[in-house]
Amino acid sequence: MSGGSGGRPMSRAKERYFVDRSFQRFFLPAFLSSLGLALGGMVDCLVVGSKMGAAGLSAISLGIPVYLFYNVLSYGFSIGGSIHYASALADGRVEDGVRLFNNVLRFLLAVYLVTAALGLLFLPQLLALLGADPAFPEVYAIAERYVRAQLICVPVLYCQGPFYYFVHCDDAPKRAAAALVTSNAVDILLNYVFVIRMDMGAEGSVWSTLIGAFFCLGSCGEHILRRRGALRFARAPFLRRDLTESFRTGASSAVQYIYQFITVLAANQLLMSMSGAVGVAVFDVVYNFSLLTAAVADGIGMTLQPMVSTYRAERDANAVRRTMGLAFRYSSLLALLATAGIVLGAGPLCALFGLSGESGQLGVLALRIYALSILPACWDQCMIYYDQSAGRERSAFLAESLRMLLCWLPLALLLTRAGIQAFWLVFPLSELGCLLYVLLGLRARLREDWTQTSERVYTAFTDPDSDLGQQVAEFQEICDGWGCSPQQSYYGTLVLEELCAAILDDARRERRPDVLIKSTVILGPEGLTLHLRDNSYEFDPFAIQEDEAGEVNVLGISIVKKKARSFLYRRSLGFNTLVVKL
Repeated sequence: MSGGSGGRPMSRAKERYFVDRSFQRFFLPAFLSSLGLALGGMVDCLVVGSKMGAAGLSAISLGIPVYLFYNVLSYGFSIGGSIHYASALADGRVEDGVRLFNNVLRFLLAVYLVTAALGLLFLPQLLALLGADPAFPEVYAIAERYVRAQLICVPVLYCQGPFYYFVHCDDAPKRAAAALVTSNAVDILLNYVFVIRMDMGAEGSVWSTLIGAFFCLGSCGEHILRRRGALRFARAPFLRRDLTESFRTGASSAVQYIYQFITVLAANQLLMSMSGAVGVAVFDVVYNFSLLTAAVADGIGMTLQPMVSTYRAERDANAVRRTMGLAFRYSSLLALLATAGIVLGAGPLCALFGLSGESGQLGVLALRIYALSILPACWDQCMIYYDQSAGRERSAFLAESLRMLLCWLPLALLLTRAGIQAFWLVFPLSELGCLLYVLLGLRARLREDWTQTSERVYTAFTDPDSDLGQQVAEFQEICDGWGCSPQQSYYGTLVLEELCAAILDDARRERRPDVLIKSTVILGPEGLTLHLRDNSYEFDPFAIQEDEAGEVNVLGISIVKKKARSFLYRRSLGFNTLVVKL
């Protein structure tokens, strides 16, 4: 990536202003959404287990592969697709982003409907594949009702993925987070009502999730239907490339569900052979807490992905570096707090899950050893999310594979020989193994992405006290140094001057004295591309009319519109954003 400035030195505060504000705006909604998902899964087990005992928990366990299969699809296409969507919008390619969203949504919905119908048609065979045995009639009956409810609800439950992730990257992180948090809150409340109060059985937890999903789809759907951002439903042409690129990018997130299934089965068998039900029960507690602490990294990842995608499209290496610095800072602080909480509260936490006596002692040891893995796990996942946003699908996939399978399984087999107390070291050691891989490739990443060059990228900041004429003259010199044609140079300086002047004039009318404009100009193979971001109130210079223009030079703006190959205004990362291609 190219980065830097061709003009006067910029204050560090101005460089960081837009990044810090965007990170703060995205982080809390993303973190609460991830935490809500983790809590929702934990509550299902607690409620069903308290009401139906081991039979209910066994039935839910038998249904895990169904859950994992659809999450692989939903996460793979939704996360990857939303990353490419953010990149397309940052580059001014709105139609490409809209087409990608509709292709992903249509494909997933078709797969959901077909596979759910096949599952219902061949339900006995599916139950046999999942391991349900008619020789245990109570568990088999519960599993049959539970899996049938899962399949009936599939199209609604798993459409939350594309809706949430794309709306999140459509500059609506608060709406997406509120939709998902509301969905989880409704799920948790109705879970208690349906399973405990109304005695609807294990399938009651599925119906509660279904009703919660309608709240998420309704809120995100309103954002799309009312066109509050760039997203919209459209009969876009089908391109297989949209699907392959989306899944390739999101595969490293989706594959974690496959790895979880494999490692859970392996751990259960190893622990059962070593210590019977005690070891398996302790592992279940550790596993549930691993899902909760993973919410920290997921929240960080959902924050940095749209930002990194946007700044990479703008060739802004400084903003990418600042974003990753904040990501590591936030994740480290939260990871250390989680580590301290688990280490100090291991005893009460084990008691909450019913572990006491021998199992309680083992649980305390296991949780404290597991806590050592939280910090390196957050660092690993930060780099995995970054590699996804940077288009390094193979590196992200390998890192996720190392931490969740390729390091985990061999270490588990090795540590089993040292006894049950040593087994729990598998968690920190597998994360450290992945971290070693990440650190070995860090130098190459820095060289490739953050090398500072200024010959093709110009960045400047403008506020009401700036000398716009001097800035334009400075940019004129930059264009000459780049070897631009006289026509390119003329129209580039014209567009920069007219748009900055229009934004400053509007800010004065709106009494926004703290307005700050960030201008980035890139010279690429197709010509000049201008990216402007400002912190004023919502204002689209291209939408002004002559009778409302006031002091705005309507003639200059009209010339910009005529000479531009394309132009786009939108709210992005919480700010006004303009992309103009000349």
